[in-house]
Amino acid sequence: MRFSLSFPPLIDRTSPAPYRQTIELAQAAERAGFDSVTLGQHHFMAGVVSDPFAVLTAIASHTTHLRLGTSIYLLPLHHPLHVAEQVATLDEISGGRAMLGVGVGWSPHEYSAYGAATTERGARIEEALSILRRVWAEEEVAHDGQFWSFPALTLHPRPIQEPHPPLWVAGVAPRAIDRAARLGDAWLCDPVQTRSEVERLRSHYVERCTVHGREPAWMLRRYARLGDRDEIEKSWLPGFVERNLAYWRHSTEGPAERALFERIDRGETFSAVEVARDRFMWGSPEEIINEIREYARLGPTEFSVSFSGGMTTQRWEVQTENDYQDYLESIEIFGQEVIPAFRD
Repeated sequence: MRFSLSFPPLIDRTSPAPYRQTIELAQAAERAGFDSVTLGQHHFMAGVVSDPFAVLTAIASHTTHLRLGTSIYLLPLHHPLHVAEQVATLDEISGGRAMLGVGVGWSPHEYSAYGAATTERGARIEEALSILRRVWAEEEVAHDGQFWSFPALTLHPRPIQEPHPPLWVAGVAPRAIDRAARLGDAWLCDPVQTRSEVERLRSHYVERCTVHGREPAWMLRRYARLGDRDEIEKSWLPGFVERNLAYWRHSTEGPAERALFERIDRGETFSAVEVARDRFMWGSPEEIINEIREYARLGPTEFSVSFSGGMTTQRWEVQTENDYQDYLESIEIFGQEVIPAFRD
C-alpha cells in the first residue's frame, strides 16, 4: 500500500518566496517516505489553491521521485484541452510524475462564475474525462460533444507516462462510483465517510469494476491528528468537528450518517468523539497504525492522509510559524513511525 500526503498550501505573501514553506513540506514528505503529494482546488475561496498545477510544477523542481497530483481538481469547470495541456506539461517537467484526481465539487457560486450549472456537472465531467483519455493517448483527435467541440488536433506536449497520467475520480454517489470504474484509473474515496460506509462504497466500486471489465484501484483519504488521544479529545476535537460539520453533511451518503444529522437537527446532544469516530483518526502513532490496519483489510491501493483537517481557510491566510512546525512534525513522525509498519 502506497502513502500519499494531502496538504493545503502555506503562503506567506510578505515573503519574496511566498510558497517556500509549501515546497519545504513536500520535500519533507519525500524524505519521510510518502509516495505522492496532492493539492486540492477551489475558486474564490481564501487560502485555497485555484491553480494547483502551477504550485505542483514548483514542487516538481525541488523533488526527485515524489508523485504530484490533485485531490481534487474541479474538472467540470474547465476546458478539458487546457487541463490536458497543463497536466502533460507537469508530467514532462517532473519526468513522468503527474497524476490527476478529479471531482465535481459542490459550490453553485463556482459553477455560476464559470458559466456552468451544477445540474450539468455529471455530464460535464464524463465528457471531459473521455476527452482527456483520448487526447493524451491518441493523435489527430476530433470531438463534437454536448459541452465542447474541436477539430482534429494533436495535443502538445505529449505526456511522458503511457498511455497517459493516472486519472483518479472522486465521488460517493452511485453514479460517481460507476463513473470512477468506467472512466477512471482509480477511485478516490471521500475522507469523511465512516469505516462501515467506506466498506459499503468500496464493495459497490469493485462490483462496478467487474461490470466494466476494469481492475479495481482506489485511494482511501483520511484526516489525522498525532498526539495524546485524551488531550486531542479534550482540547482539539470539538473545534475540529464544529468546523467540519457543514462539509460532512454535504459529503455523506449513507443511512447512518443521515440519521446522525437528523439527530443533530432535532437538537439532540452529541459528543465530538461520537461524530468523529470511525471517520477521523487521532492518537499516538501506534493507535494510528492500528486504525490503518483495519482499513488496509479493505485493500486500498493508496492511503492518503491529511494533517490539516482542523485548519480553516481563514487560518491558512494568517498562518503562523507554529502551523508550519506542527505540520512538519506530523509529516516526520508519520514517516518515522507509521509508514515503516506497512513496508515489506
